[in-house]
Amino acid sequence: MIRSFLLDMVGYCLISLPFYMVIRMLYMRKQNKNWPREIVMMLFFLYCVSIFSQTIIPNFYIDEGRIIFDTSNAFIRSNFTPLTTIHLYYDQLDGPIAQIAFYNLVGNIVLFIPFGFFIPLLWKKLRSWRKMHIIAFGIPLFIECTQYFIGRSIDVDDVLLNAIAIVLGFVMYKVLHRLRKFVIDK
Repeated sequence: MIRSFLLDMVGYCLISLPFYMVIRMLYMRKQNKNWPREIVMMLFFLYCVSIFSQTIIPNFYIDEGRIIFDTSNAFIRSNFTPLTTIHLYYDQLDGPIAQIAFYNLVGNIVLFIPFGFFIPLLWKKLRSWRKMHIIAFGIPLFIECTQYFIGRSIDVDDVLLNAIAIVLGFVMYKVLHRLRKFVIDK
């Protein structure tokens, strides 16, 4: 299952990377080139493509040369009550669906930590706790709202877990930023 997700992510990244590079090169030809920042920006772009390919791109298949969006699973699982799914998965960590429960809990956190790290690294204006908390809820809320309209399952607990992950990524950024200052100042 994880291999399938990774292969999908790589496919979307390979398709979108040439477009990104052309647009970035056109943008950069008028500015000074900061190659380390550009590499980090490209990694962040690929990360975003990977996440969005698995969360907000509708399920589709190609039939007789036409792209068909599959919304047959629309609204199978919708949870608007906070902590319901988290509690269910936590209780199942020793049960028959332990692997699924673990991947859902840990995956919803681990996959979103880079947002909290990359965003303040790339944009100085977004390095405050207040702005990062808004971003921490804004990104997952955008994803879940989009999923509502494209026929995918939605869960308020995903917003909570993703927001926690983004804040954890921001904490990691802050710690590494302080360590870097501490090491350089000595």
